[in-house]
Amino acid sequence: MNHYKEAEWQKAFDLCKEGVNPRSISRIVGLSERDVKHRCRMYHLTGIFQVKPRIGRPTDWKTRKAAVDSVIKKSLSYVETCAKFEISRHTLKDWLKKFRQGGYDNLKDKKPQRGQPRMPRPKKKRDGMTELELLREENQYLKAEVAYLKKLKALDQEESTRMFGVGPKSSED
Repeated sequence: MNHYKEAEWQKAFDLCKEGVNPRSISRIVGLSERDVKHRCRMYHLTGIFQVKPRIGRPTDWKTRKAAVDSVIKKSLSYVETCAKFEISRHTLKDWLKKFRQGGYDNLKDKKPQRGQPRMPRPKKKRDGMTELELLREENQYLKAEVAYLKKLKALDQEESTRMFGVGPKSSED
């Protein structure tokens, strides 16, 4: 993906306003022909020619749903939808792909998946700690480790029961 300077796009915009075709603009300015065609088409449809690059900004679920609906239900073109919602083609295609895979719920923000929780490491021996304090600290660590392993085993058994019908039944059933 090429990132061009604002001055190059300004020159492309000036040529587009003069009526030069996108292929020629691409050759003159040295920009991607596909990008020039897209921006010229958007300019002719909406009067907007994007000169500055768009920096990603968060969008809410309603905006995503409305953009997908405009393509799916209202049969708007990608260019018109991108101009209307001020989003990139890539973003729109990504939303449509998510919608086709899992419906509107798939468009909603999801918190990033976290990895498995990490066990706290035992603290290094500190000078001045008595042997009793060290043993208590180690005991506390081992209790946490046992509780973690019990929980992990219970989750594994629940998953096996759900997937294969094997193992003890969940307490939720």
